[in-house]
Amino acid sequence: MGKFIYIAYDHSGVRQEGELSVNNIEAAKYKLKDLGFIPVTINEADRSISRVFDIVWFKRKPGLSDIELMTSQLSLLLKNGIKIDRALETAKKGIKNKILEKAVNKIHEEVRRGMPLSLAMEEFPDFFPPMYTGIVRVGEAIGKLAYVFENLALNLNFRQKIRSKMRQAITYPSVIFFVCLLTIFFLFNFIVPKFSSIFTSMKDIPLYTDFLLMFSSFFRRYQFILLAFILVISVIATRAKRAKQFHIITDTLSIKLPLLKPLSYAVENLRFVSALAILLKSGVVLTEALDYAVKSINNSFLRKRLFILKDDVRQGKQLSESIAKTGFLPDIFKGIIEAGEKTGRLSDVFCELEKRLKTMYEERVNILITILEPAMIIFMGLIVGSVVVVMLLSMVSVSDINF
Repeated sequence: MGKFIYIAYDHSGVRQEGELSVNNIEAAKYKLKDLGFIPVTINEADRSISRVFDIVWFKRKPGLSDIELMTSQLSLLLKNGIKIDRALETAKKGIKNKILEKAVNKIHEEVRRGMPLSLAMEEFPDFFPPMYTGIVRVGEAIGKLAYVFENLALNLNFRQKIRSKMRQAITYPSVIFFVCLLTIFFLFNFIVPKFSSIFTSMKDIPLYTDFLLMFSSFFRRYQFILLAFILVISVIATRAKRAKQFHIITDTLSIKLPLLKPLSYAVENLRFVSALAILLKSGVVLTEALDYAVKSINNSFLRKRLFILKDDVRQGKQLSESIAKTGFLPDIFKGIIEAGEKTGRLSDVFCELEKRLKTMYEERVNILITILEPAMIIFMGLIVGSVVVVMLLSMVSVSDINF
């Protein structure tokens, strides 16, 4: 399928310009006629530069920001009375990610053939997960696609903020650690070797000085091997992310380590509650909403713990009691959920819980950042400071200066 640039006029005489993804010029003519345009010129787009960008950048998998932008555009277009096929056609032009653009182009073609939008989206589960397509299906059934796309866009925007917070939590410590490594590299390659020339003629040197010189020599000799080893470990770790065993280890550590456990629970609580809020608000029945909400949880151990919820609710048990039994959500929320069940306003209750959990999550992220920042500074100070102190003590020992 190629790219073709066209100039055409619609039935009102308004000039139209754009780009089509079709097999040939004849197919482009037919597609323009289907759109109600009168073609004037159709030329094949120059793909020489575009192919380079496709390989370097545009072949990346679409992120949450790409899906959120497309969802927001669809919501806005549908609110203004534009039909879904024309909305998809318009939204597709604003997509920068080429993989997502091709997927939306395929969805658009299927919708024009008469396939429901939710069914067409199900062909791309990597971009549109079951919860997303399930909500779209409900929107189609109740005739409120614009409303559900607006809710989905808000949910995706919120998930982006969670990821941004997580990146913020690890960015500063990572920078400190990187600076620490660069400082060690500089000291052991440029400072300590010059410093060691002072002790070459000495027979008896302090033990700490001897250790520093030996370590510096070892580092200079094997630093490139150590670098290669780190790179190999990084590549293995990156590929291991796809393995089930890797996820089991990371999921276990995230809910066992004292520093990570509160943050992990806060993230998963937030995912679960926000999923239930948007699902119930969009008109999904509770049993089906629980199914999607449980699947939205990333931690496999916590997800297994919540499988019992669906069966309990199907058997007629109260949601508040079933959630309390799992110990997943804080105990203080049991009474609020129970009140929502009695009043029949569970969607409003979970929207309120979502707001509270957002606040709790932000507080815990801030606590983590507050702890990590001084911890990394202390770590760097101990490493670099130890080298500097040893160098000073060695110089003092050579000069026979007593304090």
